[in-house]
Amino acid sequence: MRSLFLKIFLWFWLAMLLVSLTLLISGYISESRSSQVRDEKMDRTMTPLIADNFVEIYDTQGKPGLTAFLEHAESGMPWKPFLFDARGEEVLGRIVSPEIRETFQLAMRNKQTEIVHHGNQRWVGQWLMSNSGKEYVLVLQLKPFPGPQALLRAPSLVQLLRFVTIALIVGLISLWITRHITSPIFQLRQAANQLAKGNLAARVGPNSLQRNDELADLSKDFDYMATQIETLMASQQRLLADISHELRSPLARLSVALGLARRSSTPESASALNRIEREAQRLNELIGGLLQLARMESGDTIAREDFSLDALVKEVAEDADFEARSRNRSVRITDIAACRVHGNLDLLRSAIENVVRNAVNYTAENTEVLASLTCEEDSPFADIRVTDHGPGVSDAALANIFQPFYRVEVARDRNTGGTGLGLSITERAIRSHGGLVQAQNSLDAGLQILLRLPRI
Repeated sequence: MRSLFLKIFLWFWLAMLLVSLTLLISGYISESRSSQVRDEKMDRTMTPLIADNFVEIYDTQGKPGLTAFLEHAESGMPWKPFLFDARGEEVLGRIVSPEIRETFQLAMRNKQTEIVHHGNQRWVGQWLMSNSGKEYVLVLQLKPFPGPQALLRAPSLVQLLRFVTIALIVGLISLWITRHITSPIFQLRQAANQLAKGNLAARVGPNSLQRNDELADLSKDFDYMATQIETLMASQQRLLADISHELRSPLARLSVALGLARRSSTPESASALNRIEREAQRLNELIGGLLQLARMESGDTIAREDFSLDALVKEVAEDADFEARSRNRSVRITDIAACRVHGNLDLLRSAIENVVRNAVNYTAENTEVLASLTCEEDSPFADIRVTDHGPGVSDAALANIFQPFYRVEVARDRNTGGTGLGLSITERAIRSHGGLVQAQNSLDAGLQILLRLPRI
């Protein structure tokens, strides 16, 4: 069980349910004992008075008087009376139960009030002597009344309904407590995920900050950290853009000077001038890549439109294949499906070109770069795969090849390696369109890069 919300909820629910049941059971036991003590006190107080009244009626009016009194009053009494004489005979000749007989015998033997319990019923026996000197015992069979113990004697369906009601109420309370505890954690997690995806403006929000507890302090620390990261990244991007712009001016002057130098150059200096031109061109590409990367990192709004992704892939593959054939390499499309996407055409063209040209640079001579575009009907994404037949990339480097200026060992040679920005630009361009980029070594050697884009 990995869900913190579920763990806290279940522990709260079980704890509160056990506490509720414990309170109910302890209340039942306590109330049962209190009720029993109260009933016994009442029995010992009232039964002698009742017995005295019955004996007086019997002594003065005989059986007819007692019978008439019972017929008139018995329906409203919470007990059923039985009057015995000293011989143990019920004066009205009624058949009595063994419990009534037992109560009579105890009261007659001990000459006092006796109480007999059987199950949830009780019988009270009271011995007394009449004014005429005769001994009598009045036994009261008390009618059972609902008490705390009635909770356990209810039908199974009623008891189940009571338990479900308690569990539901306790569950709702536990749910509220759990949500109150874990909601800042979920908000913190969402903000952290947004921050990890590049949304540097992600914050926990004011709701968590108003709690005035440890979680609120954690949220404040997170927001402060996010603000610092956003400030540092903005400063870095601004510095990168400023430096790139500043380098353009001396580079332009260098190009002009190079053109003037070629006019008066000698054959001996041509080689040096060509080298200067290549380095100037490489520097220009580097600056262009830095500016493009800075624009994407700054979050500038880009124009978007609907266009055919398969047509774009074909165009990029054909251009790359034309250039690759001069280097004893080729680019071939193995599978392509009609697919349309919504995005910036130039930015996605640059992203796909960077991947294909990178594959052309590192695939072995007399091999081909394989490209494919698939659009499954049950998938909302279009997948572009580009596979080369080069040396591949170590597992340790796979996670870093989309970082700016990161170069694997085989790319250290500047004659084959680029500026180190191509895959970084690709990753950010695809990510800005809601897609993802993945790299893995193919089974038959070489590197395979997946570009996944949402399709329409």
